[in-house]
Amino acid sequence: MKQTSLSLVALTLLTNSTAFADTTLEDINIISSNKTPQSIKETTGNVTVITAEEIEEKGYQTVAQAIATQAGIQVATAGGLGQPTSFFLRGMDSGSVLVLLDGMRLNDPSTTNGTALLDTLTTHNIAQIEILKGGASSIWGSNASAGVINIITKEAKEGVHGSLGLSYGAYNTRGANADLSYKDEKFSAQILGSYLKTDSFSALAPRSAEADGYENKNANVKVGYAFNENNKIRLSYNTYKTKTDYDDNFSFAQAEDDFSHATADQENIALDYDFSHDNYSAYFHASKGEYEREYFTTGFFGDGVNVYNATLEEYALINKYDYTVGKVVLGLEYKDTDGFNQFNDYAASQAAYTNKAIYVANIYNISENTLLETNLRYDNYDEFDNKTTYKVGVKHAHDFLKGFETSANYYTSYDAPSAYQLANTAFGTFLKPSYTRGFDVSAGYKKYFIFTYFNNQVEDFVDYDNNAFGYYNVDGESKFSGLEISSTYAILSNLLFTANYTHLIDFEKEDGSDLPRRAKDTLNASLNYYTDNNMHFGVDAQYIGDRIDTDGGYPIASDVPTGNYTVWNVNFGAKIAQDLDLTINARNIFDKEYQSVYAYATEGASLYATVKYSF
Repeated sequence: MKQTSLSLVALTLLTNSTAFADTTLEDINIISSNKTPQSIKETTGNVTVITAEEIEEKGYQTVAQAIATQAGIQVATAGGLGQPTSFFLRGMDSGSVLVLLDGMRLNDPSTTNGTALLDTLTTHNIAQIEILKGGASSIWGSNASAGVINIITKEAKEGVHGSLGLSYGAYNTRGANADLSYKDEKFSAQILGSYLKTDSFSALAPRSAEADGYENKNANVKVGYAFNENNKIRLSYNTYKTKTDYDDNFSFAQAEDDFSHATADQENIALDYDFSHDNYSAYFHASKGEYEREYFTTGFFGDGVNVYNATLEEYALINKYDYTVGKVVLGLEYKDTDGFNQFNDYAASQAAYTNKAIYVANIYNISENTLLETNLRYDNYDEFDNKTTYKVGVKHAHDFLKGFETSANYYTSYDAPSAYQLANTAFGTFLKPSYTRGFDVSAGYKKYFIFTYFNNQVEDFVDYDNNAFGYYNVDGESKFSGLEISSTYAILSNLLFTANYTHLIDFEKEDGSDLPRRAKDTLNASLNYYTDNNMHFGVDAQYIGDRIDTDGGYPIASDVPTGNYTVWNVNFGAKIAQDLDLTINARNIFDKEYQSVYAYATEGASLYATVKYSF
């Protein structure tokens, strides 16, 4: 690979640590910091960017796989592709992480904690994934107490372009993805589609039991028109349809359960209008998300079906004004959430609420070396307590050592109860949002090291009471604190080493006991070699330290260890013709037996290959 291409890879690796990118490198724009496009350097927050190039090199099939090796993030999957996925950001669960696709919220209000279902999100159409770590409710509102994952799909390029990719691998996994786009001075249109199907392996251990297959169909359409350089409009549509076989824990057959299966149908549509004039710009956003899931089960009480439906409508007007030494952003928002769930013919549970909000954000360059970032937001709800959240952040580049920067952020955030939780409260309980106070402090020298300490405390966490058969607010505080260390080093001009380490100091429930499925220590490392003839060789490893899960026993569950293992992967890529690329990815090459969720199987030694044609 030529040096110019290597610089792109280096940039990807460098910015995968935080905003401390070398100023001589090409800039990267993000929108997760304050909902307006800006340089990654123009924020005090900890931001990671995963590019399409890295996704293709590593062979990530899902968003969950792509984020799993980032500092501060842990992912636990109950089986193979398409199976339920838990993910944790700085120890906090997925209901505290807002997930967006082209500005559209993917957090499903009908889930038990308002999480986004990352197991349904494939990677073929993605241009980049932004990960903003730290409380972000002062910009985004609910479900952002731990941070934001913003997924941005590919944009049309000037002229006519397209690609076709075919893949095949272990467990009879086959896939296809295609995109076609057109763009001129006024009009742009893009169609992207992907298909993924696998026979997979047993969800419940042992892996060799009856296979639990998975099928995913995804389509994304974007159409835009520029009336002139100051007025632009875009319509976006995205849909996922999935079918998953799984093993019901309550089934007599357990791992041999060949009946239990689930379907999911998710649609998101958005209309965006951009206006700009001199230093002022306005952005109007309207979107609607519809989520439908059905789980067919068999067990002690016979066959049954659980139905979960939710609708989320959102409207926003974002105003931005650039001034000499910074910019100010004023946002107005309205959301309408409606959720429904039902088991067989029993009485349905339903809940709905609306949310009105206003926020203001200010980016101010105090001096050439010092940046100040402040946010303030007020949320008004019709069903529970209103919330005011804020953030104050500062970043400084030190003159005594060029390339050395420090930053600090203090923030408050909250997570509103999901529609499912509101519809299934413990008797006599009135739910209120949980509330988070936190801060992080970072220091970094160019690409060589970035060190971050974080500390979050959560009040009124919403939990399930097994005795009252409903959700309630827990008295007391849960605590999350830890360290993140990232490093990238060019051993040679075409040999790159990158690593990150996360240590959780506290991940405690209100009673002082540790929360399950969080590893105390996580280490990710990779070594990548790029040749002058457009070939790439890479090896990466992930170490998971001490970790506990529960065995699901009722009424008392016991702790079981699931950590202390290392998984190794190997990646290869080559340009086999001018417009034809080949990637080969070998996972778990030493066939390590491990469980990220107790009693559920994980992928063994496996090989996948993808051929992609582009024009």
